[in-house]
Amino acid sequence: MLISRLRCPNRVVVRFFTGAARARKFTVPDDYKETHLNISAIPLSTCLKIWKRSLKPQRLNQLQHELVELMYPSNSEENKDVHREYKQVKIDKEGNHINEVSFSVVHDPSLSTKHVVFVHGYGASLGCFARNFQVINLLKNDKTHNYKVHFLDNLTFGLSSNPKLNNPFINKWWIAQAPKLKLHDSQIPTDPKKLYNKYYKLIDGYEIDVNEFKKYQSHYWPILKDLEHYHTSALDNWRAASGIDKIDYLVGHSYGGYWSASYSVRYPDNLKNLILLSPVGVERHAQAVTNDSVDSVPESIKVVKLKPSVDPTSFKFLTRIPILNSKHNFSWYYWLPFMPRFLKWLGPWGVSQYYKMWLSKLLKINKLIKKKGGASALFKSSNDLVYGTPKEVMLIVEYLYNSISRGSRSDVYIKNLLTPSTVSKWPLYDKFHDFFKNQPKNKFPIHLLYGQFDFMNAEAGEKLAHLINSKSDKETASFYKISEGGHNLYIDNPFETNQVIYEIVTGKNDK
Repeated sequence: MLISRLRCPNRVVVRFFTGAARARKFTVPDDYKETHLNISAIPLSTCLKIWKRSLKPQRLNQLQHELVELMYPSNSEENKDVHREYKQVKIDKEGNHINEVSFSVVHDPSLSTKHVVFVHGYGASLGCFARNFQVINLLKNDKTHNYKVHFLDNLTFGLSSNPKLNNPFINKWWIAQAPKLKLHDSQIPTDPKKLYNKYYKLIDGYEIDVNEFKKYQSHYWPILKDLEHYHTSALDNWRAASGIDKIDYLVGHSYGGYWSASYSVRYPDNLKNLILLSPVGVERHAQAVTNDSVDSVPESIKVVKLKPSVDPTSFKFLTRIPILNSKHNFSWYYWLPFMPRFLKWLGPWGVSQYYKMWLSKLLKINKLIKKKGGASALFKSSNDLVYGTPKEVMLIVEYLYNSISRGSRSDVYIKNLLTPSTVSKWPLYDKFHDFFKNQPKNKFPIHLLYGQFDFMNAEAGEKLAHLINSKSDKETASFYKISEGGHNLYIDNPFETNQVIYEIVTGKNDK
């Protein structure tokens, strides 16, 4: 795959994938037919069957095995040199565990093994990476190392344990809201065409209640620190229990990207490279607990009036606040944290609504295949033939439905981490800023990947790369855009995503 590089200030490398891949050995079978389905809903009778099956105790475990077998058939001649493993790794003395599916290839027992670890985002499980299992097919081509690719169920999700976090303020149904900002906006109604980067409105000004903001900071700092310990220590305990000295490549998406990044600055000696796929929570903003705008305000001043910015590295950035309505905010705090627990109680109707949400997302890969020149231009192995087929799409959605409807403590925990604008109260920008300030010599390569149509703030990711490189004497951070991808870029365009990860892991992205 051809790569063009654009050198930016502060040595950020922005990589756009502009051409077709190199010549491939794989030939698409003559009987292969492209999928042209456009399913938006499934019959109620089918929903009833799916719902009934979901009531079986071991259904998710069964679906996990079915999904792995579909995406990476064990009886395929092509896959016989790849060993797969299903296991649950104990991570503490209480018996909590991390569920894992791994694929490994051994070229030579005398070679060292590179460990690539995938951590998924919120509302998912390891099976959301089903279209990325094929990364091992690409890595088989590199004979300089042995490889083991680990796909994990993040703590509280899927078949991993769902332990309670030891903090009395986070295990309640009531979630403390982010401090309200009084907005001054003379441009109402909002003209969508005038929004910056599609989601951000620059209004006239806003006000912060100083006392309310300081109470908010004191309430959330302990919670956020406990959440960080909860997730990062679980990952590190998994690493140690798995006998891995250092994670060679830690790959995290969205919510999993946030905790993977947090892990990297908390345990920098235990990993070598970080790959973030559209991570949530990079940007600074007005409701961040790290916002020091009110720190030096005299006690006599109760309200501070400020001029906003659309710069995602500024504490005056209002994110989506100016365009969000009260209905969204109410749903964020009082419905969304509990919806997954009620999903199964909604019966077949709940199944139908969940499928409506996912079908179009998974089926659009067929439009991508057609746009990029068809299967013969994109497919690299027989494993790719299943992409976008009805069987693949239906199985992935059923797997995800059974995963999310189990309920997770993170349904509530994530609302303590994020604001209704889907930004973190403790921005990754500040975590990395503090890390490189306090440990200037302790650096590792960081790769940030976003989709072409990503709703996450890609500008914040690019500016984070600038920040990291400005603190380094060599290029440490790289920024990538995946064509035709959205927030779920690894699902939308697995061909490009897998290729980028392969080139990062094998070092071919630097050549």
